[in-house]
Amino acid sequence: MPGNTPWIGAGDDKLYLQSGEFSATLKDSQAVGAIETVPTGIAWDGTNTPWIGRTDDKLYLQSGQFSGTMKTSLSIGLVDVDPQDISWDNTNTPWIGAGDDKLYLQSGEFSATIKTSRAVGTIDTTCVGISWDTTNTPWSGNAADKFYLQSGQFSATLKTSRASPALDPHGISWDGTNTPWTNTSVTKKALMLQSGQFSATIKTSLTIGAIDSDLRGIENTNRIAVAPAVALPGHGLLLSGLRNRLIQHV
Repeated sequence: MPGNTPWIGAGDDKLYLQSGEFSATLKDSQAVGAIETVPTGIAWDGTNTPWIGRTDDKLYLQSGQFSGTMKTSLSIGLVDVDPQDISWDNTNTPWIGAGDDKLYLQSGEFSATIKTSRAVGTIDTTCVGISWDTTNTPWSGNAADKFYLQSGQFSATLKTSRASPALDPHGISWDGTNTPWTNTSVTKKALMLQSGQFSATIKTSLTIGAIDSDLRGIENTNRIAVAPAVALPGHGLLLSGLRNRLIQHV
């Protein structure tokens, strides 16, 4: 099972849940325009939905997939004035900003502590998408229209890059095998699935411009399921591992 695909759109300011990779079935959506008028990135932690917005420069945690409950938020405008995308590594929150062109690792969900950051502006000056594959950090930039794979969280080593077949790639994720991403180009507003990390092969795509005209971040629910369990107090390691194996039902 490929898992389901949460994605986010700034056209109608909504969180969306698309069935699989990718059927035309829209399982759910949640309007968030009253909270943030330019939502840009989305993730999944196995229980709740982290997302990010660039109008109020905040990280948000929405209950489930998706209730109207906002569990928490954190202002990050003093760190980067143009936050673009967000992920989750089972412990902390990777996010990316195009203001300073940096990869950031925010503690938890969410403390004000920045655990680390990495400037990547010499690689791409418009950083827009970020994910985590349990070892390295896939990210995307649309100055050079490329996908990148940065070593760890985050070393200066760029392991690989691949020119995008679209002129305006945005969000990026990982499903354990392939790379979901969003195509925001004028000619094709679609969810895309790129083979591996990263071959030139497009495995599938789904045009969704009729749903939202401004596609931004993307996630796959399998990504967190393949992440390693996090050691928690007491029996936390076992429980976290069990939780990850059960994620497939969403």
